[in-house]
Amino acid sequence: MQATIPAASPSWRQARTINPRQLPEIQYWAAEFDVSPATLIGVVREVGRNLDEVRKRLAT
Repeated sequence: MQATIPAASPSWRQARTINPRQLPEIQYWAAEFDVSPATLIGVVREVGRNLDEVRKRLAT
């Protein structure tokens, strides 16, 4: 069975931060970055909620 990824709201695509308390948002960004939700949350805890910083950390 394949997990369903919720469609992102337009505000998520334009947001500059990731809200780790919003499960649908975490699922969306985890799928976008091709990482698990747990990995994404760990990175957010390390570098903060800024989307650009998260993207940089995941690129390394």
